[in-house]
Amino acid sequence: MSEKKANRCCPRYSDIPDIREDGSENIRYDNPDFPLFCRRNFIPRKRILPGMSVHWHSDVEFIYIKKGSASYQLNGCVVRMQEGEGIFVNSRQLHMLILDDNECLLDCIIFHPMLLCASKHIEEKFVYPVISNASAPYVMLHESVPWEREVLTRLSLLYELSNRGDCELEMLKTVYDIWALLSHNIPKKPSKSNEYDGGFEIIKRMIAYIEEHYRETVTLDLLCRAGGVGRTACTKLFQKYVNTTPIDYVRRYRIAKSIELLQSTDKTVTEIAYETGFAGVSFFAKTFKKATGITPGQLRKGGWMDV
Repeated sequence: MSEKKANRCCPRYSDIPDIREDGSENIRYDNPDFPLFCRRNFIPRKRILPGMSVHWHSDVEFIYIKKGSASYQLNGCVVRMQEGEGIFVNSRQLHMLILDDNECLLDCIIFHPMLLCASKHIEEKFVYPVISNASAPYVMLHESVPWEREVLTRLSLLYELSNRGDCELEMLKTVYDIWALLSHNIPKKPSKSNEYDGGFEIIKRMIAYIEEHYRETVTLDLLCRAGGVGRTACTKLFQKYVNTTPIDYVRRYRIAKSIELLQSTDKTVTEIAYETGFAGVSFFAKTFKKATGITPGQLRKGGWMDV
């Protein structure tokens, strides 16, 4: 199977994401009129990769662990997935993949809910009730539960179809099958009227500030100003929703952006260091290796490979 064919429906990890004004990620589909992509990735142990900073988007996302293990961070909670398990991440949730001591092979399926909105009736009866369900920011998927196993089976089918030609109708049918399973089985529980207590939107504003200004000096005071909160509240919100400190998140985001540039441009390591907000190339190299386990040069020579 050629690389070009394997990636027909989906962007690579090295693609630099578009960020909307509200801080959400604008998923770049090969065909905007068919907003669906499928990707299989082999991920080395304990690596920071592009996209492995907290992000959110209107699209829904599925992860299916084929081999190894990984964890997902969602709105401050961490859920662990083993081989044969998966997760459905609902629309507009703060999330991030977390790697551990194991290598991981996973399928990632992302599509926009508009793909399902063939009519206003379908949208109002089956689509909106799921994406607006505050009691279901995510759903774990296990092979031991019949309907969840069916979802996982269809996720595998979607990936297989994505590597064939002219299968859009079959892919669309599979997406509807998956959504029908979710719609009929996700419990609809009453949620608190102010579930996130305002902090959810504040942390999104601060993350959006980092995404816009990471090339510049980013201080705790600037983040506080972006979120309209004090230092203590800022630190607590990052710990609650991102499980790290504000400044450590800035560092992690800069490393992720530098990986994107190393993989997608011919810029020198020095140029990339300064472009991603590091004070010097030696500090960048040291920080990069501590975070990823390899040097910028080793990454550029093909230190990580996708399946």
